[in-house]
Amino acid sequence: MRIAIDADQVLFDLVSPWHTLAENTLNRKLVEKNQRYNLMDRFGISREEYYRCWAAFNRWDLWKKCPVIPEALEAVNTWLKAGHEVFVISAVDVDARRSRQKALDNLGLRQVRLMGVGFGGSKYYPLRILEPDIFADDLWTHCREAVDAGVPNVVRIAGGHDGGGDPVPGVSVLENIGEMLVKQRNCRVG
Repeated sequence: MRIAIDADQVLFDLVSPWHTLAENTLNRKLVEKNQRYNLMDRFGISREEYYRCWAAFNRWDLWKKCPVIPEALEAVNTWLKAGHEVFVISAVDVDARRSRQKALDNLGLRQVRLMGVGFGGSKYYPLRILEPDIFADDLWTHCREAVDAGVPNVVRIAGGHDGGGDPVPGVSVLENIGEMLVKQRNCRVG
């Protein structure tokens, strides 16, 4: 089986280190005001502050220091041990992609193939070319792209936010990709 997943809020927790860095950069406590995807809206900061925080995040190269989500790591390792191909498709630029690859390597996930589509990039063509059996992402936009690309099983991972758009019919929402393992096991048992 061929499985494709997103990186941020699916395999890695991006928000926790970003939040800590933002508080340190802005020198004040930031409280979540809502569950919006956009961090500027979620923490109620100005556009200038938002970009200042991202500049610091990139300067400190926190891409390679984002903690892995334990259930996600377990799922990926289980899939790899079962002989499945696992791809990470992430909307990051070249520098962030290099750092992400180092993070994957440090986790012992050298078998996982990482594809970067650029910040704000579309995942439609990579998904169309890969033809994965399953795709998981935290953004509704990328779930829609996966459906349009013909991926038969698309799941939105909650990621602690609203998904940044409108729900896609037929796409279920799970807390983490570890829940996909539970569903697979239940299907084999039942």
